[in-house]
Amino acid sequence: MDLLTNLQTGIDAAIAFDPIVLMIVGSALGMIVGATPGLSSGMAVAVLLPLTFTMTPLNGMIFLTSIYVSVTYGGAITAILLNTPGAPENSVTAFDGYPMTQQGRAGEAIGVAVMSSAIGGLLSYVVMLAGIGAVAAAALQFGPAEIFLIAIAGVAVLGAVGGGSPAKTFASGAFGLLIGTIGVVPTGEWRATFDNPFLAEGVQVIPVLIGMFVVSELLMLVGRDYVVDARVKAQRDLGAIVRGFRRPFQHLATLFRSPILGMGIGLIPAAGATLAAFASYSLTRRLSRTPKSFGQGNPDGIVACESANNACSGGALMTTLVLGVPGSVTTAVLLGALTMQGLQPGPQLIYEQIPLVYGLIVAAIVSQMFMLLMAAGIGYGLSGALTVPTRILVPCLMLFAILGAFGLRNSEFDIYLMLACGAFGYLLKVHGYSPAAVVMGVILAPIADNELIRMFQLYGSDWYLAFFQRPIAAGILAVLAMAFVHGIWRRRAGDVRPGLIEK
Repeated sequence: MDLLTNLQTGIDAAIAFDPIVLMIVGSALGMIVGATPGLSSGMAVAVLLPLTFTMTPLNGMIFLTSIYVSVTYGGAITAILLNTPGAPENSVTAFDGYPMTQQGRAGEAIGVAVMSSAIGGLLSYVVMLAGIGAVAAAALQFGPAEIFLIAIAGVAVLGAVGGGSPAKTFASGAFGLLIGTIGVVPTGEWRATFDNPFLAEGVQVIPVLIGMFVVSELLMLVGRDYVVDARVKAQRDLGAIVRGFRRPFQHLATLFRSPILGMGIGLIPAAGATLAAFASYSLTRRLSRTPKSFGQGNPDGIVACESANNACSGGALMTTLVLGVPGSVTTAVLLGALTMQGLQPGPQLIYEQIPLVYGLIVAAIVSQMFMLLMAAGIGYGLSGALTVPTRILVPCLMLFAILGAFGLRNSEFDIYLMLACGAFGYLLKVHGYSPAAVVMGVILAPIADNELIRMFQLYGSDWYLAFFQRPIAAGILAVLAMAFVHGIWRRRAGDVRPGLIEK
């Protein structure tokens, strides 16, 4: 593919009135969601997904992707001001951001975080623009064995590198894989449908997403009067935020190393921005000449985690578009949005939908500029407006959730499915299991199921030999095994903080 021609096609598609308005609106909504503890990017994208039903595929994806990317900006605000990360991927930001607030440097810390996020995101999308064609060409060499392993890796890696109990995460993912196999299989059999016509097409992803992410979170919020403690006050200083924009450029090594690490982690299915932020922070601290200053208000720590977690979105989006396997929980929702538009993510999408793919990348690059300009004002304004009564928030979001589930097929069954998944997701959280792993399993199960059937058809009783006879499959299997062993070893060594897992 001609990169310059594709770039021009993407610019023509994305630089228009409607896409730009959607970038701005999506970015503003994402920052507000990110700055509100308890609301995640997956939850926000799932709630607002029904708004895209009447949009063109490109406009819908621009809107949802802008929300997804900007949540990280907003999440840094509460991590810095209140020591309450608005999103899990901003948890590490609080290590140095909140001490800076206690030192009277809150505005500077917000400026550092915002500029680092913008640079990390910009670099990742530029790399994505230049490299997605080559990645797609390589992905065309993947057969059923490779795709099957990548789909399974989406669940397995989540258990190996995420927070919490690996056994419970694996169990959650396995249950999701089991639920995802319900429906009419490619060979024509009806599997576990109980003669229910609404299950013939399988368990619909959107009600499961909304139930697990939105309804379960709302049930967690019901016991609180406010999302954030109303007694907490934060200082406002717009000038300090602007001055903080210059600080990341004093840490150039971190500023360029961390986005590379973040994007690489984003390419791993299900690894997530939280892992990217923690890994970048740990590496930067080890390479620093003053490691003891980390955790005491060192801006280099903020640069490390914020540039990495934002760059992770570029890698996750590339995995989603090229392989059809979500690189993070939120991109799983984006994957559902694509399929609802009648599009099939995978290597062929890059060649058949050039305006969509390259328009989305161009929009992501342009939106970083909007987010940078908007973040200073939103960081200033939201610092004193984070006390949202749950008696208002919960009913409003529940209404959107019901409309989103019903709007999929105009079916009451999907509402009941959403509510059941919400109650089940709440129980999973209470008992330390992973709703995210269940969702990943439901999404990846049809992919793994279809590819496994293809392996049976191609290789017969010797189907398992394909994992070892095909070099790419053998390499993926080896990497998966090493990731699993390394994750278990790190937990036993006590290097991984519990709970840092993307919702």
